[in-house]
Amino acid sequence: MTRTIILMGAGTGERMDSDIPKQFIEINGIPIIAHTYNRLKNIQNLKILIVLPEKNYSKWKKYISNFIEEETILVRGGKTRNISVRNGIKSINDDGYVGIHDGVRPFFSKALIEKLFNEAEKRGNAIPYTNSINSLRKVDKKTNESTSVDRSNYVQIQTPQVFQINKLVKIFNKVDGINYSDESSLIETEGIKINLVLGEEQNIKITTKRDLRFFLKN
Repeated sequence: MTRTIILMGAGTGERMDSDIPKQFIEINGIPIIAHTYNRLKNIQNLKILIVLPEKNYSKWKKYISNFIEEETILVRGGKTRNISVRNGIKSINDDGYVGIHDGVRPFFSKALIEKLFNEAEKRGNAIPYTNSINSLRKVDKKTNESTSVDRSNYVQIQTPQVFQINKLVKIFNKVDGINYSDESSLIETEGIKINLVLGEEQNIKITTKRDLRFFLKN
Protein backbone atom coordinates (compact mmCIF):
# COMPACT_ATOMS: atom_id res chain seq x y z
CA MET A 1 0.00 0.00 0.00
CA THR A 2 1.32 3.45 -0.90
CA ARG A 3 1.53 6.18 1.72
CA THR A 4 1.14 9.85 0.81
CA ILE A 5 1.10 13.01 2.91
CA ILE A 6 -0.67 16.12 1.68
CA LEU A 7 0.92 19.17 3.31
CA MET A 8 -1.68 21.90 3.49
CA GLY A 9 -0.05 25.25 2.76
CA ALA A 10 -2.81 27.12 0.97
CA GLY A 11 -4.08 29.26 3.85
CA THR A 12 -3.75 33.01 4.29
CA GLY A 13 -2.67 32.95 7.95
CA GLU A 14 -4.82 35.90 9.00
CA ARG A 15 -4.57 35.14 12.73
CA MET A 16 -0.80 35.57 12.60
CA ASP A 17 -1.26 39.23 11.56
CA SER A 18 1.61 38.88 9.10
CA ASP A 19 2.26 40.36 5.66
CA ILE A 20 2.79 36.86 4.27
CA PRO A 21 0.94 33.58 4.92
CA LYS A 22 2.22 32.04 8.15
CA GLN A 23 3.44 28.87 6.46
CA PHE A 24 6.04 30.96 4.62
CA ILE A 25 7.38 32.83 7.65
CA GLU A 26 11.06 31.96 7.81
CA ILE A 27 12.75 30.54 10.89
CA ASN A 28 16.54 30.39 10.54
CA GLY A 29 16.14 31.12 6.85
CA ILE A 30 13.65 28.31 6.23
CA PRO A 31 9.84 28.72 5.95
CA ILE A 32 7.75 26.91 8.55
CA ILE A 33 6.19 24.60 5.97
CA ALA A 34 9.66 23.55 4.83
CA HIS A 35 10.56 22.67 8.43
CA THR A 36 7.50 20.41 8.43
CA TYR A 37 8.48 18.99 5.04
CA ASN A 38 12.02 18.26 6.22
CA ARG A 39 10.71 16.10 9.05
CA LEU A 40 8.50 14.16 6.66
CA LYS A 41 11.03 13.60 3.88
CA ASN A 42 13.18 11.39 6.09
CA ILE A 43 10.34 8.91 6.62
CA GLN A 44 10.81 5.87 4.42
CA ASN A 45 8.28 5.05 1.67
CA LEU A 46 6.30 8.27 2.17
CA LYS A 47 5.33 10.45 -0.79
CA ILE A 48 4.84 14.16 -0.11
CA LEU A 49 2.52 16.57 -1.92
CA ILE A 50 2.26 20.28 -1.04
CA VAL A 51 -0.84 22.41 -1.67
CA LEU A 52 0.00 26.10 -2.16
CA PRO A 53 -2.17 29.25 -2.13
CA GLU A 54 -4.38 29.84 -5.14
CA LYS A 55 -3.47 33.53 -5.04
CA ASN A 56 0.05 34.14 -6.36
CA TYR A 57 0.46 30.40 -6.92
CA SER A 58 3.36 30.81 -9.37
CA LYS A 59 5.20 33.04 -6.91
CA TRP A 60 4.86 30.58 -4.03
CA LYS A 61 5.68 27.61 -6.26
CA LYS A 62 8.95 29.23 -7.31
CA TYR A 63 9.72 30.22 -3.72
CA ILE A 64 9.08 26.86 -2.04
CA SER A 65 10.99 25.02 -4.78
CA ASN A 66 14.17 26.40 -3.22
CA PHE A 67 13.55 24.32 -0.08
CA ILE A 68 12.21 20.99 -1.31
CA GLU A 69 13.30 18.08 -3.46
CA GLU A 70 12.57 18.27 -7.17
CA GLU A 71 10.22 15.27 -7.27
CA THR A 72 7.86 16.78 -4.68
CA ILE A 73 4.43 17.41 -6.23
CA LEU A 74 3.08 20.96 -5.92
CA VAL A 75 -0.64 21.68 -6.31
CA ARG A 76 -2.66 24.88 -6.60
CA GLY A 77 -5.09 25.32 -3.71
CA GLY A 78 -8.59 26.76 -3.80
CA LYS A 79 -10.65 29.51 -2.22
CA THR A 80 -11.39 27.32 0.83
CA ARG A 81 -9.53 24.61 2.71
CA ASN A 82 -12.13 22.10 1.53
CA ILE A 83 -11.36 22.84 -2.11
CA SER A 84 -7.62 22.80 -1.45
CA VAL A 85 -7.79 19.34 0.10
CA ARG A 86 -9.83 18.05 -2.85
CA ASN A 87 -7.29 19.47 -5.29
CA GLY A 88 -4.57 17.64 -3.41
CA ILE A 89 -6.47 14.35 -3.43
CA LYS A 90 -7.12 14.64 -7.17
CA SER A 91 -3.37 14.88 -7.75
CA ILE A 92 -2.71 11.44 -6.23
CA ASN A 93 -2.67 8.69 -8.84
CA ASP A 94 -2.14 5.79 -6.44
CA ASP A 95 -4.43 3.77 -4.25
CA GLY A 96 -3.40 3.34 -0.67
CA TYR A 97 -3.57 5.77 2.23
CA VAL A 98 -3.24 9.52 2.53
CA GLY A 99 -2.49 11.71 5.52
CA ILE A 100 -3.74 15.29 5.45
CA HIS A 101 -1.45 17.44 7.54
CA ASP A 102 -1.29 21.12 8.46
CA GLY A 103 1.84 22.63 6.95
CA VAL A 104 2.37 24.59 10.16
CA ARG A 105 2.58 21.55 12.47
CA PRO A 106 6.33 20.81 12.42
CA PHE A 107 6.76 19.21 15.87
CA PHE A 108 5.44 15.67 15.27
CA SER A 109 7.65 12.61 15.61
CA LYS A 110 8.41 10.00 12.97
CA ALA A 111 6.86 7.44 15.32
CA LEU A 112 3.52 9.29 15.29
CA ILE A 113 3.35 9.33 11.48
CA GLU A 114 4.12 5.64 11.25
CA LYS A 115 1.64 4.80 14.00
CA LEU A 116 -1.16 6.69 12.26
CA PHE A 117 -0.59 4.99 8.91
CA ASN A 118 -0.36 1.59 10.57
CA GLU A 119 -3.63 2.21 12.41
CA ALA A 120 -5.37 3.44 9.26
CA GLU A 121 -4.27 0.37 7.33
CA LYS A 122 -5.84 -1.80 10.04
CA ARG A 123 -9.04 0.18 10.66
CA GLY A 124 -9.64 2.39 7.62
CA ASN A 125 -8.69 5.74 9.17
CA ALA A 126 -6.65 7.23 11.99
CA ILE A 127 -7.38 10.56 13.68
CA PRO A 128 -4.82 11.82 16.24
CA TYR A 129 -6.07 13.45 19.42
CA THR A 130 -4.87 14.76 22.76
CA ASN A 131 -6.82 15.05 25.98
CA SER A 132 -7.93 18.47 27.13
CA ILE A 133 -5.85 19.68 30.08
CA ASN A 134 -7.77 22.90 30.72
CA SER A 135 -11.18 23.32 32.29
CA LEU A 136 -13.93 23.78 29.72
CA ARG A 137 -17.15 25.78 29.72
CA LYS A 138 -19.99 25.87 27.21
CA VAL A 139 -20.82 29.47 26.31
CA ASP A 140 -24.07 30.91 24.95
CA LYS A 141 -22.77 33.53 22.51
CA LYS A 142 -26.03 35.48 22.65
CA THR A 143 -26.26 35.87 26.43
CA ASN A 144 -22.61 35.25 27.38
CA GLU A 145 -23.84 32.81 30.01
CA SER A 146 -21.77 29.66 30.49
CA THR A 147 -21.97 26.24 32.08
CA SER A 148 -19.20 23.89 33.13
CA VAL A 149 -18.67 20.71 31.10
CA ASP A 150 -16.77 17.54 31.93
CA ARG A 151 -13.50 17.81 30.02
CA SER A 152 -13.05 14.03 30.13
CA ASN A 153 -15.82 13.84 27.50
CA TYR A 154 -13.86 16.00 25.04
CA VAL A 155 -10.61 15.63 23.12
CA GLN A 156 -8.60 17.94 20.86
CA ILE A 157 -8.07 16.78 17.30
CA GLN A 158 -4.75 17.07 15.48
CA THR A 159 -3.28 16.21 12.09
CA PRO A 160 -2.23 14.30 10.09
CA GLN A 161 -5.57 12.59 9.67
CA VAL A 162 -5.07 9.41 7.64
CA PHE A 163 -7.64 7.80 5.33
CA GLN A 164 -8.02 5.21 2.61
CA ILE A 165 -7.72 7.21 -0.60
CA ASN A 166 -10.44 5.56 -2.68
CA LYS A 167 -13.04 5.87 0.10
CA LEU A 168 -12.20 9.53 0.63
CA VAL A 169 -12.51 10.24 -3.09
CA LYS A 170 -15.96 8.59 -3.22
CA ILE A 171 -17.15 10.71 -0.30
CA PHE A 172 -15.77 13.89 -1.87
CA ASN A 173 -17.67 13.14 -5.08
CA LYS A 174 -20.86 12.46 -3.14
CA VAL A 175 -20.83 15.63 -1.01
CA ASP A 176 -19.39 18.08 -3.53
CA GLY A 177 -20.00 21.67 -2.44
CA ILE A 178 -20.56 20.90 1.25
CA ASN A 179 -18.26 22.61 3.75
CA TYR A 180 -16.85 20.72 6.74
CA SER A 181 -14.40 21.48 9.55
CA ASP A 182 -12.03 18.61 8.80
CA GLU A 183 -11.94 15.32 6.92
CA SER A 184 -12.86 13.22 9.96
CA SER A 185 -16.07 15.25 10.26
CA LEU A 186 -16.74 14.63 6.58
CA ILE A 187 -16.42 10.84 6.65
CA GLU A 188 -18.44 10.74 9.86
CA THR A 189 -21.43 12.18 7.97
CA GLU A 190 -21.32 9.04 5.82
CA GLY A 191 -21.63 6.77 8.84
CA ILE A 192 -17.97 5.77 8.95
CA LYS A 193 -16.62 5.18 12.44
CA ILE A 194 -13.77 7.49 13.47
CA ASN A 195 -10.69 5.69 14.77
CA LEU A 196 -9.11 7.98 17.37
CA VAL A 197 -5.40 7.46 18.01
CA LEU A 198 -3.45 9.18 20.77
CA GLY A 199 -1.38 12.02 19.31
CA GLU A 200 1.43 14.08 20.80
CA GLU A 201 1.25 17.15 23.05
CA GLN A 202 4.10 18.82 21.15
CA ASN A 203 2.28 18.43 17.82
CA ILE A 204 0.88 21.96 17.97
CA LYS A 205 -0.33 24.08 15.08
CA ILE A 206 1.50 27.39 14.68
CA THR A 207 -1.41 29.80 14.43
CA THR A 208 -0.51 32.88 16.48
CA LYS A 209 2.60 34.88 17.34
CA ARG A 210 2.65 33.10 20.68
CA ASP A 211 2.96 29.77 18.86
CA LEU A 212 5.73 31.27 16.76
CA ARG A 213 7.67 32.17 19.90
CA PHE A 214 7.31 28.54 21.01
CA PHE A 215 8.86 27.48 17.72
CA LEU A 216 11.81 29.83 18.23
CA LYS A 217 12.49 28.27 21.63
CA ASN A 218 12.44 24.76 20.22
